Amino acid sequence: MAQQSSLEERGRYGRRHPRPGLTTASVVTAGRQLIERDGLDALTMRAVARELGTAATSLYRHVADRDALLLLILEQIAEGLPVEVPGDTPRERLLGRLVAAHDYLAGHVWVLHILIRGDLVAETAFSFVDACFADFLEAGLSPEETRDAYWACWHLMLGELLAQHPLVPPPEPSQRTRAVDEADDGRLPAFTRVRRATQQAAAEGRPAEDLFGGSVGRLLGALLRADR
Repeated sequence: MAQQSSLEERGRYGRRHPRPGLTTASVVTAGRQLIERDGLDALTMRAVARELGTAATSLYRHVADRDALLLLILEQIAEGLPVEVPGDTPRERLLGRLVAAHDYLAGHVWVLHILIRGDLVAETAFSFVDACFADFLEAGLSPEETRDAYWACWHLMLGELLAQHPLVPPPEPSQRTRAVDEADDGRLPAFTRVRRATQQAAAEGRPAEDLFGGSVGRLLGALLRADR
């Protein structure tokens, strides 16, 4: 009987040591740490339970399922998006806020792979959106133009992050790097002219993160026309 009790205590996944004071916050923190260490696909309720040294069934007292946990993690990340930023004009504030959001999300690119599913949204992110809307409206855009301008900036940010900040950086030189470097000047004259200018900027020490700031700055210049 003692041996059977010992086996039951050890359980299927080895000895468990119940963690006193298990909370929703501790479950969210464990899930986020698991994703950041092992990747988004590693997030399962059993894996989080192992992180916490408890049974998976105990997690369901705090979160309904994996998607509910993902949403809580999204809410936690979204709390870090910039809202109040310095700037005397709407354009200055928009540029500062968008660049700061880009740099923040560059450290959490895995979040974007949750967002592009299209079915989850963090309500804590609405303060960021509202601040951007307010600046576009103050700059003279109509509500419809504000919506379109915000999505143009957001999609630029999303595309840049997904393209330039892969979840797992490839070994260099990658196939993409080689293909760009070996593009034929005669067949692709415009492509290679821009490539050379980009390479020259990099050689002169222009930080890569400045590229998004330049792109979104030009986009804002077009969206916030001087005659407004």
